[in-house]
Amino acid sequence: MDAAELDPVDALIVAESPQIDPPQQDSAHATPDAGSTRTQSPLANAVWVLNRPRLIPFAGHRVTAWADDCRDLAGIPSTIRLNPLTASPQDPDSPTTTSAPTASQPADSLTDTPPSEKSGERRPGPSSGQHRAADHPTTDRQLVWLDLPQSLDALDELLGCLWHVLGPDAHIIAGGRIKHMTRSMNDVAARWFDEVHASLGVRKARVLHISRPRERPAITGTWPRSSTVDGLTIHAHGGVFHTTGLDAGTALLLSHLDDIAADVRTDVVDLGCGNGIIAAQLARRLPTARVHATDVSWQAVDSTRRTAAANGLDVITHWCDGLADLPDASMDVVVTNPPFHRGTAQDHAPTFAMLTDAVRVLRPGGALWCVYNNHLPWAAHLRRFVGQTRQVTRNRHYTVTRTVRK
Repeated sequence: MDAAELDPVDALIVAESPQIDPPQQDSAHATPDAGSTRTQSPLANAVWVLNRPRLIPFAGHRVTAWADDCRDLAGIPSTIRLNPLTASPQDPDSPTTTSAPTASQPADSLTDTPPSEKSGERRPGPSSGQHRAADHPTTDRQLVWLDLPQSLDALDELLGCLWHVLGPDAHIIAGGRIKHMTRSMNDVAARWFDEVHASLGVRKARVLHISRPRERPAITGTWPRSSTVDGLTIHAHGGVFHTTGLDAGTALLLSHLDDIAADVRTDVVDLGCGNGIIAAQLARRLPTARVHATDVSWQAVDSTRRTAAANGLDVITHWCDGLADLPDASMDVVVTNPPFHRGTAQDHAPTFAMLTDAVRVLRPGGALWCVYNNHLPWAAHLRRFVGQTRQVTRNRHYTVTRTVRK
């Protein structure tokens, strides 16, 4: 990729990276200046690229990377993948180590159980008042290139994990569009790190420089968190929509749970499962049915697994794009509260695609139950591409529809 083609946020992240190393310059791993096409390589023993995969070619040879969205993760080689929410200071792939990175585990099958579930260990993170370990592995230079999450909860969980994993000399550069950045992000970062300051704005982008881990972070609670909703224990990571709560749209959809259940013979899927509350309600209401749940987000799939386990329910989870993991004509019912954003950008195309794919997955006569904001054009799309669509209910903000497969 030519440096001039980089997104302004990506370009600024690299341009703001400290300690440029001319001897390590490499045309295949070059980094751009935010205001020109000048390229250099960062002087760092390791670079960890989080949720900005287009930066990987510019990070040098000691690179690890992760993307929560499986669509982005698919382009990251399995040998360099490292999930910050399941990493530990002793992880052989961690940027805190001094040896070259080796192959990491969360890779080939996106439906595999996350490492945290396989090991049974709690997600890394300090308890209240915990000090950083004295024997924490360190290197001279550690660099994290981070997509700045718009959710403060997501940022809090991620920085808490990085606090746990990184050594004292680590430097985090978190970038985003200025219009999506708030002073509260600085405040969240300051819970975990003593040094937090913003760069100047360049081409509507800005970065936060975050360094010097605090000896005693100002912890507001551990992640994933849990709450009780309608008799169910809901678990969620910070980056999951509505975290552990029940949003108003989903509540309206679930008010017709008995009607939804009546359409299910043996198989039902929660499309875009989030914290797992829809899948859990279906599994509790239909104990003999096979309940599936899918999401593009690792945090959502892991949250749904945890929610199901906490309530003793059987839910088959799939970390995949829409309904991609499900066979043709395999479901009686698809239930969804679909997203209409990808990150900070409003994008209808992925939602249109996954709603259309319901035709493939549903059995003849199967039903698609959907809830959405009133201003969104889902009903017309459902009628055109899926089948006969009926409005079940509507309030001031949300509409629930039932569509029968053509």
